[in-house]
Formats: sequence, C-alpha cells, structure tokens
Amino acid sequence: MDKIFFDLISSRHSVRAFKNIPIPEEIIDSIINAAVKGPSSGNLQSYQIFIVSKITEKEKLVEAAHGQNYIREAPIVMIFCADPIRCSVEYGPRGEQLFSIQDATIACVYSQITAHDLGLSSVWIGSFDEEKVSDILKLKNNLKPIAILPIGFANETPQITTRRPIDQIIHKI
Repeated sequence: MDKIFFDLISSRHSVRAFKNIPIPEEIIDSIINAAVKGPSSGNLQSYQIFIVSKITEKEKLVEAAHGQNYIREAPIVMIFCADPIRCSVEYGPRGEQLFSIQDATIACVYSQITAHDLGLSSVWIGSFDEEKVSDILKLKNNLKPIAILPIGFANETPQITTRRPIDQIIHKI
C-alpha cells in the first residue's frame, strides 16, 4: 500500500470554516485537471462542473442548501452536475439514472482529494434543494446537481469523526 496516499486519505476531514484567502488560479486548475482524470462510464465524462466565486451567487447557494453558511465563506464552490442525456445515449436508462450520477460523484471525489493534497480543505454537501440550485446555475439539458463542494483554506481544526467497524461494512463471500 502506498503510505503517502493512505496518509492523504486518512488525514482528510470535512471543514466548515474557511479563511478569507483567495485560491490561486493554478491551484484551481490543478483541481479541475484532477477531476477530469477520474474514471467515467464509457469515458463519456457525463457531468458538468460549475465553479462559483461571486458572493451574490454563493448567498443564493446558502439558501438553497438550507442555510449552510460556510458556502459563503469558501473562496470557491464547485458544483458537480450529472449529465444524464450524455450517458443515456450509450447506456440507456441505467446510464441516465445511475452512471451519470456516479461520474459526477467520482469527479467530486477526485477534486476533494486533490484540494486536500494541495493544502486546502472542503466539505461535501449533498443536502440542498435541487430545483433552487438548478435555477441559480441556470442549468439546461436536464443537468442534475449532485454535490456542492466549498473549497478553501481551513479556519478550524475539524473534529475527527469515528468510522463504523470494518466488520459491519465488509462482507467476504
């Protein structure tokens, strides 16, 4: 096992307070480049990524995400959207209803891990009003928001959460 990678994933924790420090464009570019390197169904990359930095739009996202104010604090907020139509052309209903969601999720994971590797912090947000987020982003072509990822420099030390015992999760057959 690659100790460096294991240390990286073991040290990543959700952060919900961010410093008011801009993220350099080259770091944002690195996060984006990592996101698009992730695997996707049929290599279709059936997702779109929106990067929000305008405070007015972040304020709207806070409302759409049921008052999760740390969205406002983060210098950038990445929103990962499934592109069901792109995936359905190749894979039909399963591509539309599952694979496109998986593709967007994988891109988000790659972004989150890369941000952490570059010294940034983030928190995965899945609790939001999908219709409101779609309106804020002016989504077309049936794009579906899957995850919101505020990213920035941590302004807190996150509480380390416990994990379920492995024997409650893994089933060897």
